[in-house]
Amino acid sequence: MKHFIFCITLILSAPTVAAQTTVHETDAAFLRSQEMRAEAIKAFRAGNLDTALEAMLQALKERPTNTALLSNAIFLAAETNDIDTAHALTLRFTKLGVNPGGAIQEKLKEKLTTQNWETLNKKFIENAARTGVTTEVVSIPTHHKLVEGIAADGSGNMFFSTVVSGELLKADTTGNISVLFDGTKDDLGSFFGIAYDKTSQALFATFASIAQTPAQHSENKDTGVVKIDPLSGKLLKKWTLPGGSEGQQVADITITNTGSVFVADAAGSKIYNIEGDTLQAIPTTAQFMNPQGIIALNDTEILMADYGRGLWKVNANTGAATLYGVPDNATLIGIDGLFSHEGKIIAIQNGTSPQRMIEIQLNNDSDTVSSVTTLAQSLPVFDEPTLGMSTLNGIMFVASSQWPKFDKGGVLREGATLADTIILRLQ
Repeated sequence: MKHFIFCITLILSAPTVAAQTTVHETDAAFLRSQEMRAEAIKAFRAGNLDTALEAMLQALKERPTNTALLSNAIFLAAETNDIDTAHALTLRFTKLGVNPGGAIQEKLKEKLTTQNWETLNKKFIENAARTGVTTEVVSIPTHHKLVEGIAADGSGNMFFSTVVSGELLKADTTGNISVLFDGTKDDLGSFFGIAYDKTSQALFATFASIAQTPAQHSENKDTGVVKIDPLSGKLLKKWTLPGGSEGQQVADITITNTGSVFVADAAGSKIYNIEGDTLQAIPTTAQFMNPQGIIALNDTEILMADYGRGLWKVNANTGAATLYGVPDNATLIGIDGLFSHEGKIIAIQNGTSPQRMIEIQLNNDSDTVSSVTTLAQSLPVFDEPTLGMSTLNGIMFVASSQWPKFDKGGVLREGATLADTIILRLQ
């Protein structure tokens, strides 16, 4: 079959460790891949699995290290009993340092020979090995639901944003937790990214209404940014996007050393900066997919983690955007939190299995990533880690947001049990 030949070609041409290559994904390749992915989904829904596999492999050809496409292709290959293709694609997957999901692993165990399965399973175990030493810093009680963001003021106070509860929390130097600002009283919906600005000594947080937002707390469905007094909890200023939360979700935020504020629109695939009373879109033709964590390198250059595509460098003035090339043994798909620590780029990658925290080493001579190193993964407390920050005492991050436990309207899923949200410090 055609897709079998395609897969064998990949195996024969796959680079060895010594001949590691860098994968550069262009916007044109992305768009072609998306078109073929749509064809694959259409064929799958019509019950044409062979056609679906053919189209998914073509989509993968354009984006060869994309874990989502690899997962889909492995599943389809297994379902069509193209075992050689499923096995070869899984080998490619594990080379990225992560594993396909549990359901796909079960399917592979069912379909592969005992020898091939045992070899793969050893690699799965190796990729998922527990890594990192951490210390618990704060435990946030369960009535503060779905903690997402984290910030600190440099004096020992920490701040947290909540999605379901719609609150901004404050933990003082003794660890005492209180509600700094209750956004439900202003129908702000849910809070996401949060950052402390040393210049104005104020707290900035993004808000929007999403599926997990309780209906009674999202009547006006705006999305934007609020500025809060971190001492009194007073709302100082609010910026909103025209059109509200329909196809828009202002989510992650970063503030430069001079006080410039940039935010990522996860649903609208844009980046904004605050200019006076408005949120001004950065002009760009780049094909962003799902903007998440952002870092302001300076007043004009931004690093942005695209959940579906990887790491971008964006010029805030011109809109010029470059997607970093990535080694063929690494993946930057599924990054949520992005921040810098002691000159290093740190990311929280909750869209992979296992979920993990990584350090991204950039090549200063080109727009490529030199290496990706796992700092923490498979820790017992991990339950959808989200955002993190750099402090003088090390990296602090939300280790157990428990996103998957919440259904539409912020209702707890049947059978789910909430635990306290744990904030960890990486040793």
